[in-house]
Order: sequence, then C-alpha cells, then structure tokens
Amino acid sequence: MRISIFGLGYVGSVSAACLAQDGHTTIGVDVNPQKMALLAGGRAPVLESGLDELVEEAVRSRRRRV
Repeated sequence: MRISIFGLGYVGSVSAACLAQDGHTTIGVDVNPQKMALLAGGRAPVLESGLDELVEEAVRSRRRRV
C-alpha cells in the first residue's frame, strides 16, 4: 500500500518508519527542510528509542528498489 504522511514530528516519523518496516511504501512531507534532510540521510528527526535503525533500514530498502 502507498501511504503519505504529512508532518514528520514524533507521530509522523514513527508512523512512517513503522509502516515502511511492515512493507508499505511511505512518503513523508514536512515544511522543515532539516527534518527532510535527516530522513533522506537515514537519520530520525526526533529522539525515540530504535527509530534511527528503522529509518536507516527504510531508506536503505528504498534505495535498493530504485
């Protein structure tokens, strides 16, 4: 399933990473370019236990598919 998430703060970034881990194609949008840059680089924009690993794997998985 393709899922768009608007706002990549605590709720949005965790939701996007978890949904990506479950195999969904997630697209995140945020007005803060720093958050977008962190996510594109495989790093979480918020402090949450285990989130960096989920984001890193989601980005790595997406690059393999492209």
